[in-house]
Amino acid sequence: MRKRRGGGAVMRKPFMGILLGAAAALGAPAHAAWYEASTDHFIIDANSSPARIRDFAVKLERFDAEMRTLYGVQDDPSRRSNRIHIYATDVGTIQSLCNCGSSVRGFYTPRAGGSAIFTLSLSNPGSNDSYDLTAQDALLHEYSHHFMFANFTAAYPMWYMEGFAEFNANVKFEDDGSVLVGRPADYRAYGLFSHTTLSIRELLDPPPRILHDPAMLDMIYARGWLLVHYLMMNKDRRGQLDTYLAEMNKGKSSIDAATLAFGDLHKLDGELSAYLAENRFAEMRVPPPATTPTVDVQPLSPGAAAMIFVHMRSTRGVDEKQAKALLPEAEKRAAPYPGDPRVQVELAEAEFDAGNDDAAEAAADRALAADPHQQRAMLYKGRVAVRRAVKAHATDAQTWSAARSWYVKANRADTEAALPLILYYESYLAQDVRAPDLAVQGLQKAEALAPEDSGVHFLLAGRMLDDGKTQAARALLAPIAYSPHGMRGAGAARTLIDLIDSGKIADARTKLANGRPTNDDKAAGNKSGKDQPKS
Repeated sequence: MRKRRGGGAVMRKPFMGILLGAAAALGAPAHAAWYEASTDHFIIDANSSPARIRDFAVKLERFDAEMRTLYGVQDDPSRRSNRIHIYATDVGTIQSLCNCGSSVRGFYTPRAGGSAIFTLSLSNPGSNDSYDLTAQDALLHEYSHHFMFANFTAAYPMWYMEGFAEFNANVKFEDDGSVLVGRPADYRAYGLFSHTTLSIRELLDPPPRILHDPAMLDMIYARGWLLVHYLMMNKDRRGQLDTYLAEMNKGKSSIDAATLAFGDLHKLDGELSAYLAENRFAEMRVPPPATTPTVDVQPLSPGAAAMIFVHMRSTRGVDEKQAKALLPEAEKRAAPYPGDPRVQVELAEAEFDAGNDDAAEAAADRALAADPHQQRAMLYKGRVAVRRAVKAHATDAQTWSAARSWYVKANRADTEAALPLILYYESYLAQDVRAPDLAVQGLQKAEALAPEDSGVHFLLAGRMLDDGKTQAARALLAPIAYSPHGMRGAGAARTLIDLIDSGKIADARTKLANGRPTNDDKAAGNKSGKDQPKS
């Protein structure tokens, strides 16, 4: 970790953001042809050269393998139907999608319909200044968040979530296929060497004044990295981090769990300061994976390339006003490609988001005519049918069975995809009837396949409360309640946990029944949702 000459350091603003209100992303230039790389764990769309996108896809697979080795996470082939989608584009597009500041490099959106990371183009990695955040740093930081949410479903404090992501993002890919882990995050130098102090207690349990101060937030990222690095690399404190996290998830406060796991917090604070002053950070080398990653790179069809910015906007999430603003551009770009199933299913999404059920169904029909196995088209056929049934106040079993049949077909097309299972369950909520056990089992499978989606947790927690399984409901809500980045429904989850802990189960059931926040509010005929990006 290097201080900048003169005693200062470059400060990088946190790259959080909220959804932009208009479809400004459509004006972004396309500097090269668009390609899609497909691997076991990633789908990458980028306007870059095939060689560059292939090289980066291999690095991402090596990074995933390194993380699995380091944290003992087995690869589960059944989860490959829910691969994360990475969109590598220009900075203007990223900023318009998340309404972030000029220092933006990327953000992450978790959802069962396809979690996504939006990041800088691979052909434009960013500044050469070692104190600036590079495109690689940002992407690996975001994927570290996804890896945590997808594999370790628990409640984590802010310092650890950001420290974990920073610790893992700072790697070096060696020529022999190994990955060097534990490198210093130079772009966090300001937060580490600032004259403003952040005590260990403020790091572990930051008061509101810190959470609303960008400079102090930067210190949480920086000191979080330092504490994770110290606890991971110091042999005398081995196992203490696991104890701390376990105690927190038993219900202890961050300070109480830390005191139990780490001992004297004042002593730990002094050790951290000494560790930073020594400025010698140990690194570890993780060997290359046993097999070479398989990467398939194909050019996007002319239609898919034409629709890419519409697709990114829809994937990011739109509300009703934004959907209607986006629709004319979507219809214009899709018009020359009536026989391209990918284009038509993306048009179906745009039409559905704007409330045009007939047009959405027609686009889905065109997609299925071109590709009878197009699962997303099946889902939009089902969504349209469910929304029509809701509007018509349908009560007959035949109408609802016909609507659900599209979700059944989508499930058969890919039995390991999470979204058909979620939509199938939600169709019973839309009908206002109790979902059968089979639908609940499907929802439980969806939660296992896509645990990063907060909406699935709310759905399943609601059923657990209905069935009297209060502690199971609480465990499902805890990861949302303590999310540091305003995960959709975080406040509602905290309220529900307080009600459960107070024994007010009936109140919790009523509150949850009146509104279950989801990351994909297109389900059950609702408006399209927008959720806060993670950074």
